[in-house]
Amino acid sequence: MKTLAILALLFVELFSLEYSVKAAVQLKTEDVLFIEVQRLSGGSRIFRENDGYEEPVVRKVGNWINEAIPVEDTANNKIKSPVVLKLNMKNGEVVVIRPAYNCSKKNQTNICTLANEEVIYTQNNKSTRLKSVALFDWILAGWKYENVEPPKDSEPLIINDILMVLLNDEIEKAVSDYYSKYLTESPTVYSYMVDIVDVKRVGVFRTFRFLIILETTPVVGPHISVGKDRLIFEIAPPVPGKVKLKKYEHLETHELPPNWQHIIKQ
Repeated sequence: MKTLAILALLFVELFSLEYSVKAAVQLKTEDVLFIEVQRLSGGSRIFRENDGYEEPVVRKVGNWINEAIPVEDTANNKIKSPVVLKLNMKNGEVVVIRPAYNCSKKNQTNICTLANEEVIYTQNNKSTRLKSVALFDWILAGWKYENVEPPKDSEPLIINDILMVLLNDEIEKAVSDYYSKYLTESPTVYSYMVDIVDVKRVGVFRTFRFLIILETTPVVGPHISVGKDRLIFEIAPPVPGKVKLKKYEHLETHELPPNWQHIIKQ
């Protein structure tokens, strides 16, 4: 009987773990039209997914949502929060996120206090309580400090972006080849997530053979980073296709959230 009881407890634990992983929110930032922070005292702020400057903010918030940990829901969902975050989706849906509260009764009076680091995520009339320090802090105050002035375009930046577009296929292939040994899903490399570390001319002045050193952060799904990598390419007329991967160096491995660990090869 004791053995059966232990097995039953293990089964309950495993079932609870599977449920908590499945219950994690999965949001694709590319499905978001814009996010809006609204305060009851007045004032709001909008960040649009199709804006080259504001998109990283949308992506950052989306990553926090996907990495948030589901917790037991003891919040009073009817409390009006002084600030709410609305995700307006491209399909017309609106997701609402607000700080969570813990409520208790004292002398027949309801007393509610802010639940530190926890938020309520509501979509399609279904609410999920999540724990995320970064998301909680950003909703309360962080959004106010996002830079309001978009960066100015420049010739060096334009040249950088042109180069990334031309090299994108080679970068994607190299990254896909590396991660195919560890993941069942090939990561995506976005041009704006590739940094030029160094560029060198090989040979004497005005010889057209170059080495370019890049660093990138590949992502899966809703921009969940899987690692950081350094690639060295040779660019020269004699090279077939004019581009050749000289060296691939894996710098960092990033831990995937529970709902994405199924893509890890065993």
